[in-house]
Amino acid sequence: MGADPRLGIFCTLDHHEADGLSPRERLRAALDEAAEADGLGLDSFWVAEHHFAPYGLAADPAVLLGAAAERTARLRLGTAMAVLPFHHPVRAAETFALLDQISGGRLEFGVGSGYLQYEFEGFGVDPEERRSRFDECLAVIRAAWGGGPIRHAGIHFRIDAPALPVLPAQPGGPPIHVGVTRPEAAPFVGRLGLALATVPYIRMRSLGELAETVAAYRQELPADAAGGVTVAVHAFCAAGPGDPALRRAERALDLYLRTRVVPGARYAGGAPCPDFVLFGEPEAVREGMERLAGAGADRVLAITTFGGLPRADATSSLGRLARCLRP
Repeated sequence: MGADPRLGIFCTLDHHEADGLSPRERLRAALDEAAEADGLGLDSFWVAEHHFAPYGLAADPAVLLGAAAERTARLRLGTAMAVLPFHHPVRAAETFALLDQISGGRLEFGVGSGYLQYEFEGFGVDPEERRSRFDECLAVIRAAWGGGPIRHAGIHFRIDAPALPVLPAQPGGPPIHVGVTRPEAAPFVGRLGLALATVPYIRMRSLGELAETVAAYRQELPADAAGGVTVAVHAFCAAGPGDPALRRAERALDLYLRTRVVPGARYAGGAPCPDFVLFGEPEAVREGMERLAGAGADRVLAITTFGGLPRADATSSLGRLARCLRP
């Protein structure tokens, strides 16, 4: 970890009538953003998985990332997050192994246990089982990627299946990032020896709380584990003082937050911690990224399209964001 974290893009695919786009147009705009990020030399492009609401249009991130793989050459492609309680583990192992092969070994496999009540209701999954389903599904996926027959007898799955005919292109499988929204989950991720990913504004109230979360994670991380910390924040890089696009970005963020249903979110009744919203001129944005690196972030994911922000504004901001981490 250094002063300059790697910079990627996190696309939530929220869809609002105000943006005037059809779902197809919104999805294609996300692919355009991936191509732009690749051309600008950014580190990665991540897509959220959501269901049953226009908050996120990518019900299957693998489909969108497969299309992004064909529009890009070097960009890492991440799921943020694949919600494992909604997946059959063997099917997930097949799907994401195929994506890793299609992309030439560029998959970053972000996984989570889910947190939106209406999604669990829609799939008929008991949210009280999300942790056990997550643990079981992840264990089967990792075993399947190791090659050989897949045999598992657990609480939710009993599996006796042949080996996968297609394994991930990356030896041992792609990097696995476990998404957390609660600081108390961080040590669990460390003990697994996996990378940690978080969107801190959801429940963290300060940069100090993020730093404590990262420290708790790293304390449990085995010495021989690669690990890593990815932090997602909203970002808009203005052209200069008085840039009218900055006000449009502020209005878009307000719409995004007002229409995002997250029980227990820290922004309820007020704004997120300023350190988790990087809005301003290039120097201010760069300083914000450095603060996140100081709190332990190895990679910062900028949420750059949100709340119906005009595409031209997002594109111009993206170019300036890419330059923020260059001398």
